[in-house]
Amino acid sequence: MKDYYKILGVKPSATAAEIKTAYRALAFKYHPDKNPENSLSEAHFKEIQEAYATLSHAGKRRVYDDERWLSGMGSKTRYQEAVTPIWLVTICKQLTASLSTMDTHRMSQKALETYILLILSDSHLGVLQQAQDADSNNAIISELIKATEKLQVRYLGEIEQRLIIIADGDRALLKAIDDHVEERVREARRDKLLPYIVGLITLALCLFMYLYAGWK
Repeated sequence: MKDYYKILGVKPSATAAEIKTAYRALAFKYHPDKNPENSLSEAHFKEIQEAYATLSHAGKRRVYDDERWLSGMGSKTRYQEAVTPIWLVTICKQLTASLSTMDTHRMSQKALETYILLILSDSHLGVLQQAQDADSNNAIISELIKATEKLQVRYLGEIEQRLIIIADGDRALLKAIDDHVEERVREARRDKLLPYIVGLITLALCLFMYLYAGWK
């Protein structure tokens, strides 16, 4: 994850005016027209534009700050909301929305596991247990089940245990978690057997073609 604050050389608590001032100074310094022979300068200019496009937009900055905090890159800023069940539901929905646009075959399985476990940290579970908000618990479990549909079985263990804590004895939620994990285990077994099945089919076809050629 890129640190947009570092790119612009401002603190995470910087005001909109400070961010704009820093952007203008850097954009002037690294603009391709001022550095026609420097390809690195042009690449940095694009990063500066990318950082400003996010940090100058209140909504995008709020989402970025949340993701930055969850990834362990910094502490919470005054632009971030307090941790509440509703906030956690929003974070989970943002995750599933992001995953729906990603090529999951190229996705880092470990990174996804780590991100989900950050959402399900001890402090966040404490917030949920204290709030006793059944609707939020239901939504969080539902969204994270979606988010782990492409996650390899070996990464599901701790996530499953933390989802069970959120379920807090709710039979319907516990069943949904159990059904999801069982389905993922079955899929993993099918995927493991698939190469052997394909090999057997290929061998059978080759044998059939050989025998057919002999009959002719």
